[in-house]
Amino acid sequence: MSFNRKPGGSADSGPPIGSALADLPPHISDIGVLAEPGEATGTVLLFVSAYCSHCIDLLPHIDAMTRRHPTFAFRLFSTADEDDHRSMVEYFGWTFPIYSLDQSDMDAYFAVTYLPFVILIDDLGKVAAKGVIYNADEFEQLVKDYARHALA
Repeated sequence: MSFNRKPGGSADSGPPIGSALADLPPHISDIGVLAEPGEATGTVLLFVSAYCSHCIDLLPHIDAMTRRHPTFAFRLFSTADEDDHRSMVEYFGWTFPIYSLDQSDMDAYFAVTYLPFVILIDDLGKVAAKGVIYNADEFEQLVKDYARHALA
């Protein structure tokens, strides 16, 4: 899913494992802020497009992901507009931030070229795991990758 793919595939999407996010635009710069002790143990960055059927299919799974991992701080980056974001929050009951970001900015700031995509940032602010996910089970596999990174 995230580490053992051939070059040129979805595993090459996103920033390199072990790197820190840099040069973020001001309206999303708070995602790189480290958690206070006792707060979140990591940050989950989810990237979706309003025009991607796989992304739309992932949305109902996000609730299960947040419930299974309450120590992660979730952030959603979406190509949808603010009205769509409000509708999603009302429908799904999400409490995490949603940021509007077009696909070219996802590529420019996060090197994300495949969607739906997730990046896990550890408590030190480094990329610990990443990959394309389509449901909560695939997210769980990515969390296992994260745990292996944390133990290394």
